[in-house]
Amino acid sequence: MNITKYPHVFQTLKFGNTTLKNRLEFTPMVSCLSNAEGEVTEEAVEFIGMQARSGVSQVIIGDTQVDWERAVCFYGELNVHHDKYMTGLSLLVEEAHRYGAKLSIELAHAGRGGVPSMNVKPGFAPSYIPTPGRMQDLKVMDRADMDHVINQFKDCASRVKRAGFDAIFIHSGHNNLLGQFLSRSSNLRTDEYGGSMENRMRFPLEIIKGIREVVGPDFPLEMRVSGDEMTGHDGIHIEETIAYLKEAQKYINMAHISCGNVFVEPGVKYSVPLYLQERMQNVKYAEAVKKAIDIPVSVVGNIFTLEEAEEIIASGKADVVGMCRSLMADPDLIKKSVRGENEDIRPCLRCMDGCGKIFNGFPVRCAVNPVVGREFKYKDIQPTKIRKKVMIIGGGPAGMQATQTLIKRGHDVTLYEKSNQLGGLLLDAGAVSFKNLMRDYTKWNVDTTMKSGAKIKLNTEVTKELVEQEKPDAVIIATGSTYIRPNIKGIDKENVKMLRDVENGNVNIGKNVIICGGGLSGIEGAVGLAREGKEVTVIDMIPAEKFCESMFGITRKALFDEVEESKVKLVGSSKIIEFLDNGVVIEDQEGNRKIIEADSIVIALGLKSQNKLAEEIMPILPVDTYIVGDADRVGTVRKANKNAFDIAVEI
Repeated sequence: MNITKYPHVFQTLKFGNTTLKNRLEFTPMVSCLSNAEGEVTEEAVEFIGMQARSGVSQVIIGDTQVDWERAVCFYGELNVHHDKYMTGLSLLVEEAHRYGAKLSIELAHAGRGGVPSMNVKPGFAPSYIPTPGRMQDLKVMDRADMDHVINQFKDCASRVKRAGFDAIFIHSGHNNLLGQFLSRSSNLRTDEYGGSMENRMRFPLEIIKGIREVVGPDFPLEMRVSGDEMTGHDGIHIEETIAYLKEAQKYINMAHISCGNVFVEPGVKYSVPLYLQERMQNVKYAEAVKKAIDIPVSVVGNIFTLEEAEEIIASGKADVVGMCRSLMADPDLIKKSVRGENEDIRPCLRCMDGCGKIFNGFPVRCAVNPVVGREFKYKDIQPTKIRKKVMIIGGGPAGMQATQTLIKRGHDVTLYEKSNQLGGLLLDAGAVSFKNLMRDYTKWNVDTTMKSGAKIKLNTEVTKELVEQEKPDAVIIATGSTYIRPNIKGIDKENVKMLRDVENGNVNIGKNVIICGGGLSGIEGAVGLAREGKEVTVIDMIPAEKFCESMFGITRKALFDEVEESKVKLVGSSKIIEFLDNGVVIEDQEGNRKIIEADSIVIALGLKSQNKLAEEIMPILPVDTYIVGDADRVGTVRKANKNAFDIAVEI
């Protein structure tokens, strides 16, 4: 192990009455692994264990509301508002300490941002400004309400300290209640709590001061703020954030710099930066804060590697670096980096397809790591008791995941792929110019599979006869899916191309392009072509507002921001009748037809399962035969990985 490669990352840091063993923290992640009452479960304990084993100095439990009548935001959220939860809370502490990590907890009040179905009283707010999809019934806070909330924070802070937590992380960013008071966009008050920045920070400072009073002078307090809310001129900007922190530093031990506003567009996407956004997006704000205040500064936001963390700390832009999704994608990221095994680190896609499930009432998951949120069941992948000869047909994401898992369990595995390389449709998904994270993940997946120890047979198409000849004990069919090519007049014209051929550079297209299909591949392809200077129109039968409807909401909004910025035109509720040499004929829902002109037409009408082989062999093989991934049902990378993993751990 060589930590000298990252000398600044592995420095200790005095933090209140404790010392952090290094400069890395596992930043707040709501896991939604508590039960309906918010009680700690074994799943929640093991999730903390995974985080602590990663090697960070401190794990921070995410977004824990101090008010369970007005501010709950997530099903499965942790409850800290009564002493009856102390036993469970202490188990979380015990698990973190078991692996040498400190445990902190993010105390928050959602204010106007609570979810209506989860709360029984009106939401508190500085001013009556409801947020779509959140609490519409709001109570503008008076002095008594403020005292009540201060006491809630004090009560919960005292409780988690008594439960053994090492620190408290105060949520004052992303336009939660404290941020709602700070921001001119949500605070329209005319009393001593509105107007000037001095007035707007008054109530948040009262909360922070109250917490400090109950935990004592030396107990570690870290506070999250938004360097910029990214909502326009009336949101919080870095100058006001610095003014706030200059006062708050009297009561806290570390300032944690994030960005965005979780309730107001366009700030939402910046609070959970995605694959469309810049790396290390908040470092510039952390650097500005660090120059202005006297306490340590931590930073989070699209930080992927220890190399990036080392550069941030070494250059004096922050004292501590927070990571979350990268560590969920590969909890061994730190250990592998120290060992010089960077190429073995499983990359995060920043897609939010798994971890974003918490916003829809489901427990945390990960697109690329099927164990996340299920550590209670799969903390250790059990070796097989009976070694079997397993035949895997198809080298796409599902086939590769099955191969890796089965090899880890000790089976004799042969993976067959009819093309000359592994990767399947991941190769096409990563061909879009801005999807470098998908390319990184595909490379990792292919390389990991190739050196897994399985027998890999490329350029080999499996037939029923080959399966009968090999006599496997089990067969996993991962033959994936194929692109839909519609039976529309003119489909064979020279100017009609398939999206995969365009994105892989196999064909040339003109300046004016029509993409047929408003799904994810069509929209991403449109943005990619628009960035290359093409004029792009996307056409689909469904209404334009339903394009990519199944995507995680924040990711979808960020993608369609790119659509708007790239000036991609969207034409919905229109059926393509014919492909022409100069465009397409479309028909609207009233039966009206017109021609939309274009130099080139690109087909992106989705996928269909490719499982003919399964239909041939399943009835005749007296063995365990399974269909996984797109071959079973067309889905996402996450679904392919989970489906294949779930089968592989049971063989």
